[in-house]
Amino acid sequence: MEQSIMDLLHSSGVSSTFYLQTHYSHNQDCFLLVSMATDIYNTFFLLFPIWFHVEQAEAIKLVWVAVVGDSLNLMLLLLGERPYWWVQETGFYGNSSQPIIEQFPITCETGPGSPSGHAMGESGNCKFSLTCIHCMASVSQSNNMGVSFLQVCVSLWMLFWCVQVSVCLSRVFVAAHFPHEVIIGVIIGILVAESLSWTRQIFNAYLCSFFLTSLLLLSLALLMYVCLWLVGVSLLWSVEKAQRWCRRAEWVSMDTSPLASLFRNSGTLLGLGLGLHSPLHAHSNIILVSRRGEDAIYRFICLSATLMLLQFLDSAFQLPAHSGALFYLLSFCKSATVPLATVAIVPCCVTAVLGYKGEKLL
Repeated sequence: MEQSIMDLLHSSGVSSTFYLQTHYSHNQDCFLLVSMATDIYNTFFLLFPIWFHVEQAEAIKLVWVAVVGDSLNLMLLLLGERPYWWVQETGFYGNSSQPIIEQFPITCETGPGSPSGHAMGESGNCKFSLTCIHCMASVSQSNNMGVSFLQVCVSLWMLFWCVQVSVCLSRVFVAAHFPHEVIIGVIIGILVAESLSWTRQIFNAYLCSFFLTSLLLLSLALLMYVCLWLVGVSLLWSVEKAQRWCRRAEWVSMDTSPLASLFRNSGTLLGLGLGLHSPLHAHSNIILVSRRGEDAIYRFICLSATLMLLQFLDSAFQLPAHSGALFYLLSFCKSATVPLATVAIVPCCVTAVLGYKGEKLL
C-alpha cells in the first residue's frame, strides 16, 4: 500500500515534469538559469562574500543557515528518488509507454532527492535576507527616512514567494526533483532560517565550537556510511543510480553526492572559524574602526578582490571527481579556503597594499 502511494506520488511528479517540458520548452534557458543561480555553490562563493563586506554578523548567520540546512537535508531522508532515474527503473507504467523526460547538464545530481537542496537552501537564504532587510527597513522607519515599512514588507514577501515558486518549477522542469520534494525543501529551509535567526550564540562562538561542529559533521558522514554499510545499503547508492541512468557521463555531478556535501559543509564551517579567530581578521577590524571615513571604499575594494580571488580559485582548481578519497579531501580544503580568504586573508592583504595602519584599540 505504501509503495503504491509513493508510486502514484512519483508518477504525478513525472507527469508534472513532462507537462512543463512539453508546454514551456521555450522557457528552458530561464529554468536552467534559475537552477544554476540557486546552487549552494553561489551561497559560499558569491552571497557570503557580499554579505560579509556589508554586514559581518549577518554573513556569519548565513553560513550557519546554509551549512545546517544542507547537512539537515542529507540527514532527513537518504532514500529520496529523483525523476530522471525513477522513470527509467519503475515498473509502475507496466506495458504502457512511460513519459519521455528530457535531461540537462544540471539534471544528473548524485545525492538523494528528498528534500530538494536547492529549494531548501534558497528558502533559507531568502528568509535570512528577508529578516535582515526587515531590520534595515524598521531602522529607516524609526529614523523618519520616508520608507513605508508595510510597503517594504509586502514587497519583500511577494519577491520571496516569486523566487521560491521559480526555484521549485525549475527543479521540476530539469527532472532533478519531484514536486513534493521541493515543497518539503521550502518548508524546512524556512524553519532552519527562522530558528537560527534567534540563536545569538553563533555570533560569539569560540574556535573550538567551529572545530567541534566541523568534526561532528565529518564523524556523522563516516558513521552514516558505516551504519548503512552494515545493513547492506551503500551511502553512494544514489551516485550509482546517477551514473547508470544519466544520458551523458560528463553530466554526472559528484559535487552533489552525500559525502561531498558533508565534507564541503564541515570544511566551510572550519574555515569560517579559523578566519574569524585569526589575527588577520582582528587587524582588519581595527582598520575599519580607525578609518570610519574610508569604510565604504575599503569594503568595496575588499569585496572586489575577494570575488576575483574566489572565481580564480574555483576555475583554476578543478577537483578530480574520480579520485575517491583525494576528491573529498580536496573538497574539504577548497571549501575551507573560501571563508578563510573572505574573512581574513583578503582584508589583511588589502590593508597591506593600501598602507593602512590601525591603532590598537583599548
